[in-house]
Amino acid sequence: MRMSELIRATVAPRMDPHLTVLSGPSFAREVALATRPRSVLASEDRALATLVQREFSSPTLRLYTSNDVVGVEMGGALKNVIAIAAGVVQGLDLGTTRRQHC
Repeated sequence: MRMSELIRATVAPRMDPHLTVLSGPSFAREVALATRPRSVLASEDRALATLVQREFSSPTLRLYTSNDVVGVEMGGALKNVIAIAAGVVQGLDLGTTRRQHC
């Protein structure tokens, strides 16, 4: 299950949750160093996404909005898999296309 699905399955029996999903290639260190990383807020409720964007945007964090909750959640999860694979390739020194001489 995606996180929004899990939250809805857990909370929905008691209330109708209005969710906003946050995803992006930002790290706490980047925010602290004021490098102005960019992230995406996704919600089926455009007004809610805009409200969260307004409340959480700052000089050190830029937030964009989207109504594509599934795309933002899947993209966030897939980027992590790709980052792990890239780290493995780099760690094993497999990332170059150089010819080996015998």
